[in-house]
Amino acid sequence: MSKLSNRTIVIIGFIVIIAGLLLVSGDYLKSKKDKAYREVSVSLYVDSDEGTQDNTPQNVDSGAEENQAPITDYNGYLGILTIDKINLTQGFYDKDNPDNNVSKNITFLDPTNYPDEENGNVILVSHSGTSSIAYFKNLYKLQVGDTARIDYKGKVYTYKIDDIYTENKDGTVTIYRDTNRSTLTMITCTKNDNTKQTIYIAYLESVK
Repeated sequence: MSKLSNRTIVIIGFIVIIAGLLLVSGDYLKSKKDKAYREVSVSLYVDSDEGTQDNTPQNVDSGAEENQAPITDYNGYLGILTIDKINLTQGFYDKDNPDNNVSKNITFLDPTNYPDEENGNVILVSHSGTSSIAYFKNLYKLQVGDTARIDYKGKVYTYKIDDIYTENKDGTVTIYRDTNRSTLTMITCTKNDNTKQTIYIAYLESVK
């Protein structure tokens, strides 16, 4: 009788341990269930400091984001990226436009989605540094919780930064994001580190 009782206790204890492990792992998997990653090709180089000036438009009224009306004149651009915190307003071209090139402009990366695609990922790439094409030179000032806007087809898409991380600059980048949410991903060289690139993951907050 004693042996049977001890064996029963052991079995019950084993079941309790397994149930606890399943509960913990289940909660972890639930928190990560929507996370996915995708590797994309990115070509960034070290910018030269010689005789260049930043030509990013500096006409943003900081703090006016909530009441910002959509831009209606895109001047040939597919969309306009605006980040009030760093005084950035710059257009980008469609994927097949010859000027959609990181050596000329903010690049709308080829595997990207358009802002109005449900749960898509808008991937924008640009240089940091001091050259005239270093449109993302001040991205390092951004923090989780900061916002960015994209004006596209007469609507304003507002995104909030959720994650910032770095990777080795080796021609590819792995994008970790919630695939059940519309995303803006911005990629640039890491400030003061020519071997790294920084990835900013922002999720759609509103469309107006």
